[in-house]
Amino acid sequence: NLHTSVELQRPRLDDTRQHTRTRGPMRAAILAQRGAGPSHITQLCGRNSRGFLTGAAYKLAQKAMPKMSETEKVALGCGTVGFDRDIFSGSPSLNHLLETYKPTLSAEEQSFLAVECEELCKMLKDHEVAIDKDMPAEAWDYMRDKGFFSMKIPKEWGGKGFSTMAVSSVLAKLGTHCFDANATVAVPNSLGPGELLVRYGTDEQKGYFLPRLADGTLIPCFGLTGPHSGSDATSLIGSYGTVERRNGELGVRATFRKRYITLAPVAGVVGVGLDLKDPEGLLGGTGSEGFTVALLERGHEGLRMGPRHMPLNAAFMNGTVEGDDVWIPMTSILGGQQRCGFGWHMFVEALAEGRGVSLPAGAVGAARTVSAAVGAYSRIRKQFRVPIAEFGGIQEALARAGRESYATIAGVELMNAIVDNHEAPMVLSSIMKQSCTERGRRVVQDGMDILGGAGISRGEMNFVGNMYMSMPVAITVEGANIMTRSFQIIGQGLTRCHPHMLPLIASLQSSEPDAPAKFRAQFVKMLGHVFSNLGYSLTRGVAATLSTATRSSNAYKDGDKLIAHHEAQLLRLSANFAFASDLALLLGGRLKFEELLMGR
Repeated sequence: NLHTSVELQRPRLDDTRQHTRTRGPMRAAILAQRGAGPSHITQLCGRNSRGFLTGAAYKLAQKAMPKMSETEKVALGCGTVGFDRDIFSGSPSLNHLLETYKPTLSAEEQSFLAVECEELCKMLKDHEVAIDKDMPAEAWDYMRDKGFFSMKIPKEWGGKGFSTMAVSSVLAKLGTHCFDANATVAVPNSLGPGELLVRYGTDEQKGYFLPRLADGTLIPCFGLTGPHSGSDATSLIGSYGTVERRNGELGVRATFRKRYITLAPVAGVVGVGLDLKDPEGLLGGTGSEGFTVALLERGHEGLRMGPRHMPLNAAFMNGTVEGDDVWIPMTSILGGQQRCGFGWHMFVEALAEGRGVSLPAGAVGAARTVSAAVGAYSRIRKQFRVPIAEFGGIQEALARAGRESYATIAGVELMNAIVDNHEAPMVLSSIMKQSCTERGRRVVQDGMDILGGAGISRGEMNFVGNMYMSMPVAITVEGANIMTRSFQIIGQGLTRCHPHMLPLIASLQSSEPDAPAKFRAQFVKMLGHVFSNLGYSLTRGVAATLSTATRSSNAYKDGDKLIAHHEAQLLRLSANFAFASDLALLLGGRLKFEELLMGR
């Protein structure tokens, strides 16, 4: 009422000066009777101005911000953020990484690497596997019996219960010897139903499936990719289900088309991703429509584990999974009825580990093979009567391979420690998948260039050729690199990892009365973030220039000073990145389509 009185008593612009002088004392008297002094009037007017500006800015921001789909909302709420958030803050700390994450292997895990993993490598001859398009039967039996398919299943269910670091180390070692063994062991320990069952399965599902997965009775696979769902796999085009009731039992009638499914030709159980619909409301509030995962055993009525694919020259098992009007009881939905519509959460959190660990481990295998074996080859191979290692071009390629190998190994060990710290970093997993597999490809290319004829002539002595032919598979699967780099990393990272962006978006999507006020608070914080990182960018840039100009010739011989130099560069580049990211937000909804900018 007081605010209304002020507005009613305010003189119009066309009032005469005399009229204003006459009305002024009257208005002051009325306000004085209501307990409002001049300072109170100023505060009210200030608040009104702020409210008007906030409302205008709020509406403008709502227009610039594209409507967020339910899938996008769910994705932003999944997983965790850590060091990736520190990068967006502009001031990440290497000491924090060293103190928080320590990649280690237990004595049992070290023994498995030295004994079982070594024995499996002896059973496999990479060239024969490539020619026969399969591994020998004794290798399959050995992997089942020794728990290679159940390294991530807890010991209480008969699995190995290994750490992420151990799984990664096994995959890296297999990758140095046989890419097909690496791919075969990777799937059950990353995106296979085993990991999902441990996290989300019902007690009955765990009790039935996990012991059978642990002893190798069942080999798992996961059906997500379809003919029209590649990098956008969760669109689930062509794979759908409808909730129905048959003979008093609630279930799902499903049709699905899946392809490029690793291990499908030999799998005993498959997790199938479906777009679930409930037109009659039979779920009754328990579970919901949307991305749902069904668990089907081989032999399930209507399930077709179809013909085998041949991914380039690779020999690992890969094929189709299809079905038409397949009846799936609710007991076969992963997690039961209450997990209907929960598949996106499962997929995102499991993918963070699978994509961020398994594929980078393969890149480590490639890096170690090329750096060690090709390096040794360059010392004994002679041309013009001198070892080719003496030629500058060879040295350049070896140095480049060594650089990329060190970066890959360091990133992999850090990521393993992050996951073992019970984190599920979605953005870092995307970075790891794209960056490590791309670095691995460059390393193998350099190795092939150095080997020359020895690299392109197939045979038992060629230790890089099959790896070279398999690298496009790693580049493509679990999110094609060209798509991951150009929009997924920064598109999701800018929203998920920015310290103020997620609450800002939440306020813009909200219909609550206090949403504009929340928007204003976050917007002020955003401005502080922008200008602080601009300041950091300038000051750190100048400091880096001065440091480079004044450093002594032996500065890098001191290890501590070298690390301090690189941490200073990390801080400078992070501030540049954070400021540039904030500027990119000025594009609003257009940013989604500026993929060349986002890729850079």
